[in-house]
Amino acid sequence: MDIILKNIRIFSPEDELDLKADILIENGIIKEIGKVSDRAGIQTRDCAKLTAVPGFFDMHVHFRDPGQTHKEDLKSGNKSAVNGGFTGVLMMPNTNPPIDSVEIISDLLKRSEDSIADIYTSGCISSGRKGESLASIEELHSAGAIAFTDDGSPVLNSDIMAKVLEYSSKLKFPVLQHAENPSMHPYGVVNKGNISEKLNVGGISCDSETSVVSADILLANSVPDSKYHIQHISCARTLDIIREAKKENPNITCEICPHHFILTDEECIKQGANAKVNPPLRTQEDIDYLLTGIADGTIDVLCTDHAPHTETEKSQGIDKAPFGIIGLEAAIGLGYTYLVKKKTADFKRFVEMFSINPRKILGLKKVRIKEGEKANITILDTEKNWTLKKENFKSKSRNTPYNNFRLTCKPFAVINNNKIFYSEL
Repeated sequence: MDIILKNIRIFSPEDELDLKADILIENGIIKEIGKVSDRAGIQTRDCAKLTAVPGFFDMHVHFRDPGQTHKEDLKSGNKSAVNGGFTGVLMMPNTNPPIDSVEIISDLLKRSEDSIADIYTSGCISSGRKGESLASIEELHSAGAIAFTDDGSPVLNSDIMAKVLEYSSKLKFPVLQHAENPSMHPYGVVNKGNISEKLNVGGISCDSETSVVSADILLANSVPDSKYHIQHISCARTLDIIREAKKENPNITCEICPHHFILTDEECIKQGANAKVNPPLRTQEDIDYLLTGIADGTIDVLCTDHAPHTETEKSQGIDKAPFGIIGLEAAIGLGYTYLVKKKTADFKRFVEMFSINPRKILGLKKVRIKEGEKANITILDTEKNWTLKKENFKSKSRNTPYNNFRLTCKPFAVINNNKIFYSEL
């Protein structure tokens, strides 16, 4: 794939770059940055209104492969990712069967080899995600699992958590925790409070999240050099716990999804099951406080928890429908509109949370916009005002609460693995 990107803004914090220049890419490698003359046989594209950043990475996606490929599979997940502006993703292991064997990991990675996006997988912490016995961590890691989690289910057994943290210290991978205690809300559907009462359904309190995070951090602190990462935080009190813990332990990290800093639990009345997520949407007070954690750097990563479900499943009513919404094709516009435009985060922080920090936490190679490096680039039209239309998604599913949202900053293209894909959003 050969192309010259003319007059493009190059923004790469790791390379200390923020300038207008041309980029020459030949055979997927950045050959020249500067003033590049036209070359015979090489496509030239005027990018005067566009910005090149290190390829964005979503470290929390569900591609439903194996077992539920009618919702999503590796191919449709790859298309959804690149259409949304991502050049890399980390798949969660709550598939059917779960990703707890060398054979499943090897098959997934083999079938992902030709993808434009770099597709990585996590492995299960416990066998079958049952929380009863530790999975074969070293074997799964050797097979290609770069992180471990029972996402969709919390790991509440302290012996299992302590053991996987020991492996984390030894093998240098992060342990990702879905922080909730289901025994505290066996019939929980939405945030516990006014909305759960209005809908007459079970509520999920913040205690469910904070109790697990508090206990895990004590364990993580007892295992030197272990890496503990809290997934999709949703509560103000969780942020307080993490903020305090980071003062002593820099290996404690966390992520947040756009729906947890944009939508309140009132959305469950407006949109029903399309606003049913786990952890649930919380209150405006939680959102306002979580935004301070984005602003001050306590929250490390923006991710989506891309969770495809069929229309039939989501039409069962809020009490019976599965948790989860899709997010890959909305996330960049949402993040820019609700963080950068509102001055909660500057553009550098936006890029760090979507590109640099996820790879750092996962131990992946830095993406550089530098001569001689592989071209792994997300191209954004940061000034573009646009309307999100779910019919333009490449995902097999359509369970989004963001249809018809007016956004700023549109994915334009991605370049990775010697290929280019122009977004069709």
